Amino acid sequence: MRQRIARLLLWSCIALQSAASAVVAPAHGQVPPEKEAGWQSDVGGLRHFMGLRCPDQIGPFFRIKVLEGGATSLAGCIYTGKDGMTAVLRQHVQDTGRREAISFSRNYKAAGFEEVQLSGAASTGISFRTRSWTPTSLCETLWHFAGAEADFTLWLSYTLPTQQDEVGPAVTAFTEVLAQQN
Repeated sequence: MRQRIARLLLWSCIALQSAASAVVAPAHGQVPPEKEAGWQSDVGGLRHFMGLRCPDQIGPFFRIKVLEGGATSLAGCIYTGKDGMTAVLRQHVQDTGRREAISFSRNYKAAGFEEVQLSGAASTGISFRTRSWTPTSLCETLWHFAGAEADFTLWLSYTLPTQQDEVGPAVTAFTEVLAQQN
């Protein structure tokens, strides 16, 4: 009989704990994920508590996701553009952008991707061909920029040759936004 009462008490405690969690969970679930990652609504976009401003739209790109920070990456946003072109804008601790670019290059080389030299705006970044078995090649390029108070990286994923002419205007649009950061 004692065991039966003990089991009933145990199940009652578990049930109460589950009920309490259910009551708390919806309130927690109402907090937008960007607020948990340190983002606040800003005129025309979001602003991270570290200062990075990510407009809803940059050139032909629309913000689709906010990113949390890490050890040297303080904040960032993912954007999508025409025909699946993707951009990731990140803010880094000051004087770490070059190190991020070197890490990008090493990791892509270690993964077996082919480093390519491109023309135009892509020539100033680090570019890799990450898909070459289809009629269009997928290319990924990273640029790093040193700012007055932080460093930044811009990563673009696009197809060659179809989106080659769109890389320059994309980089220009993002660098104009970065120029307003500092």
